[in-house]
Amino acid sequence: MASQPSDDADLRVLNAKIAVAYDQVPYDPVAIPGIDPDLVLGLAALHGGGPASAAYDVLDLGCGTGGQLARVGALTQGRIVGTDLSQSACALAEKRCAVFSERASVICADFLDLDAARLGTFDLIYHVGVFYVTPPEVQRHLLKLIAGCLKPGGVAVISYYFGPSILLMSGLQHLLRLSADPAAEPLAQVAKARRRIQDIASGLSRQGGDHRAMLAVLQQANARSDSIFFHELLNQNFTAISTASLEAALAPQGVHFLNWTAPGPLGSITPARERAIAADAFDLAGGGYHYAVFGKCDPLRAADMRAPKVRWRTRLARTAPAGPATFRDAELGLSVTANVVVEALLDLLASGPAGWADISAAVTRSLAARRVSVRDVADVLEKELGVLWQHGLLAPLWGAGSD
Repeated sequence: MASQPSDDADLRVLNAKIAVAYDQVPYDPVAIPGIDPDLVLGLAALHGGGPASAAYDVLDLGCGTGGQLARVGALTQGRIVGTDLSQSACALAEKRCAVFSERASVICADFLDLDAARLGTFDLIYHVGVFYVTPPEVQRHLLKLIAGCLKPGGVAVISYYFGPSILLMSGLQHLLRLSADPAAEPLAQVAKARRRIQDIASGLSRQGGDHRAMLAVLQQANARSDSIFFHELLNQNFTAISTASLEAALAPQGVHFLNWTAPGPLGSITPARERAIAADAFDLAGGGYHYAVFGKCDPLRAADMRAPKVRWRTRLARTAPAGPATFRDAELGLSVTANVVVEALLDLLASGPAGWADISAAVTRSLAARRVSVRDVADVLEKELGVLWQHGLLAPLWGAGSD
């Protein structure tokens, strides 16, 4: 592997080069609805966290051109702060966030120059599309910074890659980076790297054995846009990051893994360390890109389906007014044949999100009206909520009211 920077001066030189790269090849990602505050803070509420009011404060470490920051700013009346290395990205982020006046600010600075005393504390921190392309020394500083800037009950969204396919991708990145000519124009570097990928694929096809996994990785790499290809596969660093390693690094600072935003079968597992290990085991099936939520929450607390500050939302809708109670999520292409408890639950949520108290009351009324007897209705309902959530068929939203 390539040697890492040995001291602070070397790191700053490297970070400056990364900043120049983003000025040379602008990257203007779209905002990501799947990590909107109501979803992330809803996940926090399941674990007893979340902000004290609707005016929650948000920090975006590596905000780029401010797309996510501007989206979030329209959803809260709290303070929004973005930071980035790239001067051109920060200039655009400032323009996008000017509508929020004095409650918005953008700081153009090296991550190494930021600390919690300067930034303050926040209910929600985004660190998306950055961590896995920074040197290990900077990663350690960033995790310390995130922990220091989180309020009690606050949460951070950290994105990263992990799994067998990503380990192969990391090896490919190392090879492409070594063969790149840093003096060439960025798009010329990309074109040369794409030719290298084609050469590798051709060579594998002439060899014996099963190369499907590597060929799939080559295809995925080549499918990236030129800007993402340049900033990820030709970056100085590209690291596969495990969930358990992040949990281990953040846990001593009181921050713990809650779940991915696309939850998987993790919600009932405790403590947080075991939940993180389960996430990595789940990734062994192939892995991919994750938005993970880490919070200053009790590591021994499992997700609570009855959490009072959660409203449940679904896209499941009845497929027919009569006949078996079948519901379909058109976006996921999944159907559910519901028992009487789930049927009553989904009928209620068809009119909009609802919290535990309203759901429990509505299900009880429905069963009584149909003269159906179900033992321990609340426990059955709690279990069904968990199953539907862990299959991605329900989403917890923050803001059902006060305790």
